[in-house]
Amino acid sequence: MRKNTLYYLTFGLVSMVSYGQKMFTTTDAGDVMALEYGNYLNLNDIQLENKSVAIDFTSLLDNPTFGFGIDYTNHSIDFEDYDRFHDYSAFEELHSVEIYARYKKALVNNWDLNLTVAPYLSSTFNEAISSDDFVLSYSVNFLKTWDKDGLKSTLKLGAGYGSLFGEPNFYPLVSYSKNVSKKLRYEIGIPVTGVFYKLNAQSSLDFKAEPESIYSNNASGFGIESDEIVYNSKLEFKAVKLGLGYKFRFDENWSTYFNMGYIMASELSLTDNNNKIYDFDSKESVALNIGISFNINKK
Repeated sequence: MRKNTLYYLTFGLVSMVSYGQKMFTTTDAGDVMALEYGNYLNLNDIQLENKSVAIDFTSLLDNPTFGFGIDYTNHSIDFEDYDRFHDYSAFEELHSVEIYARYKKALVNNWDLNLTVAPYLSSTFNEAISSDDFVLSYSVNFLKTWDKDGLKSTLKLGAGYGSLFGEPNFYPLVSYSKNVSKKLRYEIGIPVTGVFYKLNAQSSLDFKAEPESIYSNNASGFGIESDEIVYNSKLEFKAVKLGLGYKFRFDENWSTYFNMGYIMASELSLTDNNNKIYDFDSKESVALNIGISFNINKK
């Protein structure tokens, strides 16, 4: 058992070094500990890497209607080609810490109510933490489930608030999901649209369109072209990702995930009080992804 554990850990770490890619998001996975690494290959001469660790404790509680977890992400950005014209070093390292809590309640006629509250801190940490580094994100949705011959379909209706699409704002949560067979499922909606196929008991494929975003505060002074110094400037990145992913389960505990994606409609900018002070004119890019997770509550 110890030998297998060392093998899986080594496999994950070697894969991250070899591919230098982003790992999969675990917020909705439940009962896992996961490592993540991501790389956008070329956003107009800017290199962006993400490294994350997430732990979800949902069903470790006595009451499964409650859940909670924590996520930390480090964003590393290389502005080397832009530093010839300006000093962007304050934004080279961004840190995000999110703590979330979920509540689920069964209603009548196979309807469920889902509530999520997720305060998070996103900052350069160049100065002392202030209220500008925090965002209170939350969401509420109603989920209707149908079951026909063992194949489930779901309808989700709701809304959320947060930085899912860049600058914190309200967004819809509307989707329809249907299991066409025991192996094939599709989902249409916002924020995720995709097709999911189970190859066998260990392997599965997915093709998804989903948002990618970063929104982080820099409390330290930042000089702009007019020689003015601004404080609490924000770095905002938003894009749409089309990705083809492959997940493989080693056993009941360990799984890994590879993804190759195409980033489009991307925007990377610096803002001050919602006014854009610099636009990096980011463009389409390839994103490569890898992840490894461990089930912390195998039953």
